[in-house]
Amino acid sequence: MPEASKDRVAHVLSAEESPLRDELVAMVVDHALDRALSEFVDFTAGRDIVVRALTRENLSRIFERHVVPGFERYTDRVGASSETLGGLVPDMARARILNLLREGPTPRAAWARNMVDRALLAKLFAPVWVNLFTSFAKRLPIPGLSAVTSAAAGATSSSGIAGRLSRSVQEHAEKLVDRGRSAMGGLGAEFEKRVQAAAKEFSDGAAEIFREALDARLKSPEGRALVSQITEQAFARLMDESLANLHEDARRANVAEILTASAEIVGHSVTTTFVSETIDAEVAAFVTSQGNRPMREVLDELGVLADVRAVSVAQLSEVARGLFAAPAFADWVGRLLGA
Repeated sequence: MPEASKDRVAHVLSAEESPLRDELVAMVVDHALDRALSEFVDFTAGRDIVVRALTRENLSRIFERHVVPGFERYTDRVGASSETLGGLVPDMARARILNLLREGPTPRAAWARNMVDRALLAKLFAPVWVNLFTSFAKRLPIPGLSAVTSAAAGATSSSGIAGRLSRSVQEHAEKLVDRGRSAMGGLGAEFEKRVQAAAKEFSDGAAEIFREALDARLKSPEGRALVSQITEQAFARLMDESLANLHEDARRANVAEILTASAEIVGHSVTTTFVSETIDAEVAAFVTSQGNRPMREVLDELGVLADVRAVSVAQLSEVARGLFAAPAFADWVGRLLGA
């Protein structure tokens, strides 16, 4: 091609306004949109590239660079927001979720059976129950019983895990209970009312008593050690479970209804101010940190530049061949050369 013709073509295609260039771009885009996805992507090679890119180093860098800062930004944003969970869930999805909870199959959770040794749970909760029942017994209108419960509580804390009464405490308890029986003789209905009143008084605060006893137990050295044992045991049991058994609960669920509700929630929530602003902020943050990086640099950092380039050239060459063979492209070239 003569030098003058080359310069003319370059000028036409690089001009600020170039109908021929716009026509070529539109032709390329339309040609691409009409192609099957498999013509652009070599799925086998693509899979290999993705797997090679998913190294520990690459993922750690991505998490550190994007995931952690994104989580921190969300934490700040949600902390300053008055948005409720219900505001993100439309009424139709609420009805679906409620129906799933009411009518859906109960999870079998077969994988959770025997995950923890019952003896460990008994050791952990025994002092809590002793504390709870002792608090109740102290409220009963039985003469001398408060002394028995105090002795029992003392024996529980001193004997450690089992919390059993010593022989001397048992003998003392038997004597006091015998005295209590004598004192109760003839009280009849009046005594029953007093017992019921004590039970009601205790029930009003039982949850708080249990919470305090459990909190103290979990903070104790023995409680922390038991929780650690239980956690390790449950984790080991979970790691040994088959995937088929773990998936059974999901397989039994109404997946279609769950996905429908999910689509309704997402479709609704993205229109809310909170979610839309969150998306805008995260896109802006990504563009700020990565928007000026060449794709070549990004792919090179992941260690897949050569592979992606080779596959892309091979795939796009075939797509371009079809474009260049089209009569419309030949016509466009003729008009370009004659411009």
